[in-house]
Amino acid sequence: MISDDALRQEIEAMAPWHHDVVLRDGLSTAAQKNTDATGQIIQNFSSSASFDRSTQSLFPEGMQGRSFLDCACNCGGYSFAAKDRGAGRVYGFDVRDHWINQAKFIQENRDADSSDMRFEVAKLDALAQHDAMYDVTWFSGIFYHLPDPVAGLKLAADRTKELLFLNTAYHPNAPEDPEVPALIYKQEGTQQLMSGVDGPSWLPSGPLVLTRLLNWLGFPETKVYYWKSPPTQDDEQSVPGRMGIVAARDPGRLEGVTEVTQPTGTYKRNR
Repeated sequence: MISDDALRQEIEAMAPWHHDVVLRDGLSTAAQKNTDATGQIIQNFSSSASFDRSTQSLFPEGMQGRSFLDCACNCGGYSFAAKDRGAGRVYGFDVRDHWINQAKFIQENRDADSSDMRFEVAKLDALAQHDAMYDVTWFSGIFYHLPDPVAGLKLAADRTKELLFLNTAYHPNAPEDPEVPALIYKQEGTQQLMSGVDGPSWLPSGPLVLTRLLNWLGFPETKVYYWKSPPTQDDEQSVPGRMGIVAARDPGRLEGVTEVTQPTGTYKRNR
C-alpha cells in the first residue's frame, strides 16, 4: 500500500482538482495548486456534501444498489459519493483525460469500496452506442457546455429509468420579469480544463425552459431544489446563476423534495 506521504505527493502532482474526495482518513484531493495551464482558477469543493444536499430527501436509506450514470464526471466525486451511499453499478465519463486520470487514481487508492465502477474518456454523444440503462443519472456541469444541449440531454434521459438530476448554469432575466423560455447562445474557450471542447454553447433562461424539456423527455414530475442568482459584483458580471432540477419518471416520486420557487442567495462559482 502506498504511504500517506507518497499519496499526498501524487495528489499534488495531479492537481488541479475540482472535487474534494476523501481517499483515507485525513487525506483528500484538496491539493494546493488551483489553476490550470491557462491560469484559470479551479475551485475545490466537497462533491460528497453537494451530493447529499441534492439526494437525501429522495434516498433516505441510501442508494440501495441503484445503477448510476455520471455525465461529465470530472474526477468522479459524485460517482464515489453515490457508491458510498450504496449504489451498485456506476459509470462515469468525461471528455478530458485530466479528469478521468484523476478518477481512476482515486478508484485505485481510496480505502472505501470502488467495485463495479468504470470511468472512461468519452464525449456525451458516445452514449448513443450504449445499450445500458441506469436508475439514476447525474447531469451536472455539462448542459451549458454543449453545442446542442437538447440532443445531449435526450441521450442521457433515454438511458435513465428513475431519476435525472440536472445542475446547470443559467442566464437569468431581470428579477421582476417572468421567464421567457429560451436557450441563450454563448461562445466559450476550449482550452481551459473547466470549459467545453466545442466552443458554441447555450445557457438556459431558467427553470421553465428546463422543466418543459424534461417533461418532453418523459419526466412528468420535476422540482427545482437549488437556485442561486449570479453575483452582483462588477468583476464577476460574467458569472451566471446556477440551479438544480430533479426529474422523475413516476409522478409522486418527488413528494419529499422541497421545491425552491425563487433564487436564494448568490452563486459562488464551482462548475
